[in-house]
Amino acid sequence: MSNIYLFDVDGTLTEAKSKIDSMFEKDFREWLVGKEAYVVSGGSFVRLIDQLGLAIIEMMSGIFPCMGNIFYQKRGQINERGYSEWDTIYENKFVPPKNLKRSLNSIVAKSEFLIKTGNHHEERPGMMNFSIVGCNADKTQRKHYEDWDAENQERKEIVQNLRKKYPKLDFVIGGAVSIDIYNKGADKSQIMERYFKDTQEHSQIHFVGDRIPFPGNDHSLGQALRQHPNGAVYEVQSWRDTEQLLKTDAFA
Repeated sequence: MSNIYLFDVDGTLTEAKSKIDSMFEKDFREWLVGKEAYVVSGGSFVRLIDQLGLAIIEMMSGIFPCMGNIFYQKRGQINERGYSEWDTIYENKFVPPKNLKRSLNSIVAKSEFLIKTGNHHEERPGMMNFSIVGCNADKTQRKHYEDWDAENQERKEIVQNLRKKYPKLDFVIGGAVSIDIYNKGADKSQIMERYFKDTQEHSQIHFVGDRIPFPGNDHSLGQALRQHPNGAVYEVQSWRDTEQLLKTDAFA
């Protein structure tokens, strides 16, 4: 039985919205040789390239950004820089409900967290990303919110309230400071039906993520694989845990 490896990025291969550690990058590239591995992330393709670097992206069998709402696969052609061209295999659309942005702006205004940097909701293929601190926040500001949210559980409360208000949408905690928003069912688990349906019976599929407990954005894919006889799920707290995981027999 062959092995397929799926990796989240923020909190799994890198610190949230940060570049991969240089020493781990070297070890991960060595591990990737001969492996069938995919990235499954809430981030955009451009951001994943910035975080992981083209060398690692080039070694992946495919990239599922934006909660699996878009899928990129190498075309087989090499560009003038010596890297592969990538094709979009599928892409889901997301049209926000009429009052969603107004609701999100109201939540930002009412939040007791005082650092608000702007650009609080960002539309991506098949989804929207939302944060109180805002996408313009620097690393220090993001860390302040991460620590504040860990104590106050603001994102969990926001997710619960928005799920009641918009029953056709799903809201999950993603990364260190954000909430991912998409149509129900348009989560990371969709890749099992859309791409791995014909291979999962004959392959052991391993998934590594840091947001596997509900309502994290890795939860749906973790649940799908736990219900499958050939699925294996690994919860990590940081890329350092992933680094140690790669040394185990399951990842040999």
